[in-house]
Formats: sequence, C-alpha cells, structure tokens
Amino acid sequence: MHVEGSAPSCPKCDNPLDLQHDGSTITVDIAHQGERVHEALQKMQNEIALARKGVAMNIRLIVGSGLIRDEVILSLRDLEFRGDIKSFEAEPFNAGAVLVRLK
Repeated sequence: MHVEGSAPSCPKCDNPLDLQHDGSTITVDIAHQGERVHEALQKMQNEIALARKGVAMNIRLIVGSGLIRDEVILSLRDLEFRGDIKSFEAEPFNAGAVLVRLK
C-alpha cells in the first residue's frame, strides 16, 4: 500500500506512522572520514532525519572518542529534550559508539 511521506497516520489502521518500526538498527560512521565537528553534527542530523522517516527503531552513531563524541552527546541531549529522539546511550564497551532510540 502506498502512503504519502507526509501522512501522520496509516490510512488503513489509523496508527501513527512515526511510531512504527521493525526493531532494526542502522549504523552510520560520522567521525572517521576526516570530518570536522560541524560536518559530523550535520551528518548526524541528516542521518537521524532520514532514519526517523524509515522503519528502523535505532541508529548507531560511530563517533570516535574525542571532540566529535562530546559534541554529539550535547546535541543528542537537546534532541531528546525536544522529543526528536526517544533516548540515547553510549555503548558500554565501545566509547566511540552511541545508540540512539528513534521510535
């Protein structure tokens, strides 16, 4: 069934489309191709926006362990506060990766 990208709910069952997911996780590296901090943050914003439109439940951001990671954490706190993401956490055994729950 085709559904317009801007539709807030399923025309068949009325469930909110932005809450539906398949439980999957998308992994994106935003820090290991010579990105500057502002480039990595822009990449993160774009990837989160794309992932929110899809069916993935999580996005795993590979951020490294330096300044980019610190700035990503600050930005994710803001996104969580605004309700753009559900939550986030640094991976327990990999300080260079952050798991973001989208739905």
